Amino acid sequence: MCFSASASFTAAAVLMPLGLYSAHIARTNRQQEYVPLALTPFFFGVQQFIEGLVWTGIDNGKVQPLTSLASLGFLFFAYCFWMIWIPWSAWSISRSTDGPALQNRLRWVAIVATVLGIAFYLPVLFNPPALQPAVHSNGRLLYDVSNLKSIVHNFVNTEPVGELLYWGFIVLPLLAVRDRAVKLFGVLIFVSIFLTWLTYSATFNSVWCFYCAVLSIVVLWIVNRPRLRSPVAG
Repeated sequence: MCFSASASFTAAAVLMPLGLYSAHIARTNRQQEYVPLALTPFFFGVQQFIEGLVWTGIDNGKVQPLTSLASLGFLFFAYCFWMIWIPWSAWSISRSTDGPALQNRLRWVAIVATVLGIAFYLPVLFNPPALQPAVHSNGRLLYDVSNLKSIVHNFVNTEPVGELLYWGFIVLPLLAVRDRAVKLFGVLIFVSIFLTWLTYSATFNSVWCFYCAVLSIVVLWIVNRPRLRSPVAG
């Protein structure tokens, strides 16, 4: 989380079991196609735990190896994992809610997102010294990769068109499926992107991932709807 190590570890302690519980509910409700989305809070919890390690390393003044390794782990989620996981989750849901045409389109979107996500992250992975985590003047974590010499990464990370491309691969697949609750989740993620860009653009990665971690709680409601609709036995 973008505030402190204790806040990050607390968020992880809440989100990881919540994600596992959501996946259990999805399986219990025979919603196998929703399991990837249900696991989203768990992975946000893992990411928040990793950012807690980044905070710990910075607080102790240990730039190597803890801070660098944890920063690479955090950016794996921010740059690569979510760009891959969300489109494939939307495709999985579409198998139970939408026709073959949309399923096929979402499959190709997920394939392209996978390639781009890997291409976006690999330059960081293979050049760790270019990543310089620090605490910004606004008190949030800054993952500075300005020294990274990568056309693909710099395009997505600094150019408006590249940023829109990244956000589009995360938001649009959720908006495409028929399930209105999933659409709502996509809208909320879009709102979180806009608010983060408007208020904390310099530390976007850390702050936006915090907002999404909070929003991932919505996933519990999405997979629990069959139980909520069932009449209470009296």
